[in-house]
Amino acid sequence: MTPPRLLNIAVWYTGTHQEDIPAIVKCENMQQSPYIFRFSIHSKVPPLTDPRIVLQRADEVSAAFRMLSDAQTSTLVLTGDAGVGKSTLAALLYRRLEIAEQAGQGPTRHLVWLSLGSSATLPDVIAAILSEIEIANGRKTGASNGAGVGNVGTGFAPVPTLPTPALYDGFPDFFMQKPEEQIGLLRRVLSRPQENAFVVLDQFEELYDVENSQGIVGVGRGATALFLDMLQEDLGGSKVLLTSRRSPFHKQNGENTRIRTNLVSRISIPEGVALLQQRGVQGSPEELSLIWQRCAGHVFGLVLFSALSTLSGFSLSYLLNSPDYSPMWNGDVTFNLIGSVNNFLNPIQRTILRTLCLFSEPAPVEGVIIATTGQDNSALDIETFERNLGSLTNFALVQRYSQGNGRSSYFLHLLLRQFVKEHYLEGSDRQTSGDFTDTLGVTAESNPIIGNPEAREVALAAGHLRVAAYYSHLAQRYCPPFHKRQGPQDVEPLLAIAHHLCLGWHWQQANDLFTYERLDESMMHWGAWNTLIQFYTAMVPPLGMVTRRDEGQIFSQLGLLYGRLSDYKQSMFYFEQALATQSEPGDLHDEAVTLANQGEILRSMGETQRARAQFERVLLLNKQEYDVHLETVVLHNLGLLYHYEKNYEQAMHYYQQSLKLALNLQERANIGIILTNIGMLLFDQSQLQESLALLFPALELRQSVQDMTVGSLVLFLDSLEQMMGREAFVTLRQEALGRLEEVMAMVGASQLNS
Repeated sequence: MTPPRLLNIAVWYTGTHQEDIPAIVKCENMQQSPYIFRFSIHSKVPPLTDPRIVLQRADEVSAAFRMLSDAQTSTLVLTGDAGVGKSTLAALLYRRLEIAEQAGQGPTRHLVWLSLGSSATLPDVIAAILSEIEIANGRKTGASNGAGVGNVGTGFAPVPTLPTPALYDGFPDFFMQKPEEQIGLLRRVLSRPQENAFVVLDQFEELYDVENSQGIVGVGRGATALFLDMLQEDLGGSKVLLTSRRSPFHKQNGENTRIRTNLVSRISIPEGVALLQQRGVQGSPEELSLIWQRCAGHVFGLVLFSALSTLSGFSLSYLLNSPDYSPMWNGDVTFNLIGSVNNFLNPIQRTILRTLCLFSEPAPVEGVIIATTGQDNSALDIETFERNLGSLTNFALVQRYSQGNGRSSYFLHLLLRQFVKEHYLEGSDRQTSGDFTDTLGVTAESNPIIGNPEAREVALAAGHLRVAAYYSHLAQRYCPPFHKRQGPQDVEPLLAIAHHLCLGWHWQQANDLFTYERLDESMMHWGAWNTLIQFYTAMVPPLGMVTRRDEGQIFSQLGLLYGRLSDYKQSMFYFEQALATQSEPGDLHDEAVTLANQGEILRSMGETQRARAQFERVLLLNKQEYDVHLETVVLHNLGLLYHYEKNYEQAMHYYQQSLKLALNLQERANIGIILTNIGMLLFDQSQLQESLALLFPALELRQSVQDMTVGSLVLFLDSLEQMMGREAFVTLRQEALGRLEEVMAMVGASQLNS
């Protein structure tokens, strides 16, 4: 029996450090943030299901429960148009299972709810599911429960020592794993005996639609397909529920599939009448039934009519039969109702809606105020502002999310968000009116600017800059400096700034923020590659525009990121884009960096001859604008190439050259990686003592810099110990450490001992 192979670890060039460049946002970390940032996942608790304000829909809940109870069903998809109540139905089912579990009669042990945001990526979702299950267990699983040896060991350009990343503690190298390994790990956890889980992924289209958007290459599209395949497998006693406007599966309810689909369309007449009465609408049975009929049983439509009835004060007969409101009952009734309700809102309420439509995640009151006024200490009557926000929430025009820390945040319903954006310039510049024709745009005194799409887009972009100012305010108060960051949660305000800068057409400033705050470096270290791809894609054509040089660097980074995700076709596409951009005079260094990273991706693809040609070309270019760090990277990766080809003499030659430069630069992270690969080179030549004499100090060094790829080395050493036996392994280790100085001198690393 031989121990598992420790795949050789590359060293990457990600760019030079910006030590002397002042940050755009000065992060003081003066106090603990009272907010829970959810740039990727909006909520980990379902929406409210209080029977006093939410229709309980007992028949639909029972039908969904029966589908999930089928032993052959792994995944249930609730589909339907926006506003039909998919999320509420999922929440009611969740609460039913929660009550059963609390009574000790539940079919599941773990309940997980995730409301996905527009920036969610598949690794975010999988990590959140695993984390919630492990938190519920009150323990950490540890890498031995499924973190297999795979291509998880990709090294990085040197970074300062960081605290232990608070990503997914149960599997610290989770984000470094390949998508298929991450998905395989989730499947194993969900299939564990006696640990049945019920997982709800609310608003699943936020993940699915982003990865299939027209004109833009999706982030991890292949990974999404693998995830969907997993949902069709036997997950033991675990069940997954998705809410989505459309099903992501091609075959629905087939004989050989574990997927069930439930179309949520409309509520029944009795339920509709009960909903109207619950929300204060009083009328005859005939009038209430007519309202249900005209709204086609659409839940949000009925809620909107309830708000319209209260706000207008008009009788049901007038709203149903008056010629003034006859246009409202034609065409898209739900959308028309939004317009009618909007006409009765006061200027403050319209302003709140205009501001909330710009946020990509639930926003606290403070955020709405700052994004509205542009300052946090304004003369705004906050009590009046909060009262109007509360009214909008009571009318269900604004959705309230619990942050889990006693605070609330607010978000617009999808349909309302769409309406407000389309009528953005109509905001608070007019008084409350009951004239429905205002919404249809047929008033005699129409403002040409209001109907101008370009003017609306300009106004929306300006609004996003105000939202960016709010997140800048948060970043200054709560974001720790670079060397104290532990994970993406520490930079989410900074990411939100960049996101809204892009939406505000300030792509160059967003890119500068990434550079100055070293966000790309941090996110590379944490393995947040999918998120980086989303941001980079938003900064370059066809979506954005930056300087020619920055465009080339971003294309190069995209090539590297897609290569790490094993999407080699996209990787090569972006590398070629980068090289075409960097072919201009003065871009020799950037071109060399791109060629170095492209060469390493080619090596990982098995294209050794092309990889060698790229590396040698880099060494020639680097002589003109010498960069010692780049030289270190290329020499090391040439060593990897010869190591792969079993040309051990040449491999050792290049490893030692690279090690010498890394020692001079005091690049501890890269030194640890190079020593690891030299140790594996000696292991491949059956020099066990010499190999371990390097691997143990390499392990200690990489752990000291919080190298998130070190798990593969730990597993290798553990497997070697199991193969040899404890006693023999301890003896070998003692012998190896006894030769430490000798072996270090042999490879040229004597100074490391001092």
